[in-house]
Amino acid sequence: MQIFAADIDWIGTKQTYQFAIKGTDTLRLDKYEVKNAVIDTVPKPVLLFAFGGGFKTGQRDAADYIPYFHFLAEQGIVVVSTDYRTGLKNLDASKLSSPMTFSTSLIKAISMAVEDFYDATTYIVNHSSAWNINPKRIIANGSSAGAVTTLQAVYECTNLTKLSSRLPEGFNYAGAISFAGAIFNLGIPQWKDAPCPIMLFHGNADKLVPFDKAILNNMGFWGSKFLAGQLTEMKVPHYFYMVEEEGHTMASVPMTRNRDDIMSFIHRLVFNHESLMLNTNEVVPGKALEKKDFTLQDYVINNIK
Repeated sequence: MQIFAADIDWIGTKQTYQFAIKGTDTLRLDKYEVKNAVIDTVPKPVLLFAFGGGFKTGQRDAADYIPYFHFLAEQGIVVVSTDYRTGLKNLDASKLSSPMTFSTSLIKAISMAVEDFYDATTYIVNHSSAWNINPKRIIANGSSAGAVTTLQAVYECTNLTKLSSRLPEGFNYAGAISFAGAIFNLGIPQWKDAPCPIMLFHGNADKLVPFDKAILNNMGFWGSKFLAGQLTEMKVPHYFYMVEEEGHTMASVPMTRNRDDIMSFIHRLVFNHESLMLNTNEVVPGKALEKKDFTLQDYVINNIK
């Protein structure tokens, strides 16, 4: 990942807070911020980030994420990168060989991650006054498993599920940004209300998180292409950025290559509430064709390697 000059001379602050203890897991979050006497009179927006790692590994302060956090903080956004419990880390891969057993374990892992993401959100809201942030401008963002967590969190919040009761009453995310994510659900996702504006990045040859959908007995992943179609039908403001013949690299590439696109989404669709549905189809002429007809079994195998 490219290191920008601004990262070398970082002028902001990083503060770490403990927000929960769950069993043997102590959960912390890091807050990145650049102080500015001119703009700090107004409560700042927040971007809450969830790391990737297949619900098995990952860390909130991985080196590849830091330049992205610094960039956003320099744009006046308070960045909070959070821990969450990785529910698949201690599972025996030999017991996850079938789609149904994998699905059962994955549902538990996603629910655990969303619960922790909600608790981090509540911690931020509860400290909004002390931190001088705007609780009505909290944007959810994640990479890979963190993007699944992000989209699942928005879905549960929009549908007011039991899990979403962990959030402050009446809370909703101001926006969401997914780097190669999906929703895992039994049946087609049903939105009881319109969600917040959502930005979806995905490569159409992703073999780890489905670009469109991968289901068995109507249960499985509903990916960015499918969700973008739903958002279009509901006329929900969104930005779908797809890259042809690209794999799971879209879980990280946008953090360097698409910063301007991300800031445009934040300012136009989230802050200014522009009712836009944007689609970018990125094509590299002559790029070799990649396999795309993955089944849920393929995703199971690729995720437990």
